[in-house]
Amino acid sequence: MKRIFYYALAAVAALSIAGCNHSHNHEHEHTHANDEHVSESAHHTHSHVHADGEECDGSHSHDGHSHSHDTNMEAHSHEHKEHSHSHDEHAHSHEGANVVSFPLELQKKIDFAVEKAIASNFDGAVKVAGRVSATPDNVTTVVATAAGRVHYVGNLVEGKGVRVDDALFRIDGGDVTENDAAVKFAAAESEYMFAKADYERKSSLYDNDIVSQKELQAAEAALRQSEAHYKSMQRTFSNGDMVLKSAISGYVATLMVDNGEYVAAGTPLAVLQRQGEVNIEAEVPVRYAKNLRNISSVNIELAGNEVIALDELGGHVVAVGYAANSCNMIPVTVAVKELPVPPGAIVTLHLASSLPQGRLCVAVPRTALVEEMGNYFVFVRQCDDSFEKREVVIGSTDGRYTQILKGVHEGEMVVSKGAVSLKLSQGAAAIDPHAGHVH
Repeated sequence: MKRIFYYALAAVAALSIAGCNHSHNHEHEHTHANDEHVSESAHHTHSHVHADGEECDGSHSHDGHSHSHDTNMEAHSHEHKEHSHSHDEHAHSHEGANVVSFPLELQKKIDFAVEKAIASNFDGAVKVAGRVSATPDNVTTVVATAAGRVHYVGNLVEGKGVRVDDALFRIDGGDVTENDAAVKFAAAESEYMFAKADYERKSSLYDNDIVSQKELQAAEAALRQSEAHYKSMQRTFSNGDMVLKSAISGYVATLMVDNGEYVAAGTPLAVLQRQGEVNIEAEVPVRYAKNLRNISSVNIELAGNEVIALDELGGHVVAVGYAANSCNMIPVTVAVKELPVPPGAIVTLHLASSLPQGRLCVAVPRTALVEEMGNYFVFVRQCDDSFEKREVVIGSTDGRYTQILKGVHEGEMVVSKGAVSLKLSQGAAAIDPHAGHVH
């Protein structure tokens, strides 16, 4: 019975040790075969290094002899310390994984720049495609002044440059006698000469009180009308044909008739344009009508992601439609003095609106953003050659700047040019030479 009792005590002691009791006192009594009972008192003190950092003494002391586990505990402790050290290094590597070193020497070799995150009143922008066209005062249409067959003068093609009074078309009446330019010119000349003679005659009679002032005025009006007609035809008539000339210096934008085609008087023959102010015409979905009433700025995005502010081009908003067209779109037109793309080209307009007065948001250059798997990041400068890759939550963009809803504070310096190079540099630095793969 005593033996069973002592076994039970031993079991309780084991459970106590498993429960991380820091000191245990056990008394053992051993029964020998000759029924002699020798009582030995054993004092056990256990030391354990736990995950929570608690430490217990690990030496065992017995009456008559002593056992030391210092050597084993040192090895065990050393093993734990190495394990802890490796975890620290692992944690440190993760902490520094988003910090990229980019030496100044490399920065000077590429198109590299940093800019400050700014406070902006930018609220949002409507992004829409627009077509470039010349303003009305920079466009003119050449019209046939008489019926007949059209002939190009010289090698007339679209895009060809022209100057004022350059001959463009020649029109002859062909076999249609009533539309013959020579016949019409002769009739205009005769009408002018008759009106001139009639006016001179009535002017003399008026001096002698033979005709009334009213008759003289009627003769003068007829003379002026016939003179204008005659001189107009005289400017365009040459060698029996009607010759049409350019009224502006520019280029042939559109040819509207074929060489040798028969046309009636008043038929448009060509459209001429000259360099200068242009319009950009766009159509905006009607759901953005409210935004269009609060346009604070307009940015123009060209091919190659080049973005130019409207005011930098001396431009302005010409008109914003008050009614939607048949396609449920609202017309918007802006004008610029000069644009580095020709009329007919397609550009992108960013029509930005502003926040209510007193409200601001943080914004960074759009070029500072780097996208990875649908997430956006910027590189924030820590020092001259060290940059932190930081995830951000973005809002709207006006083509030049993008709202940052979370991740960057006003005044922090972000990489605005060369962010892709830092991303590639970070990818190269992430290669672990020991593991042989990228983390």
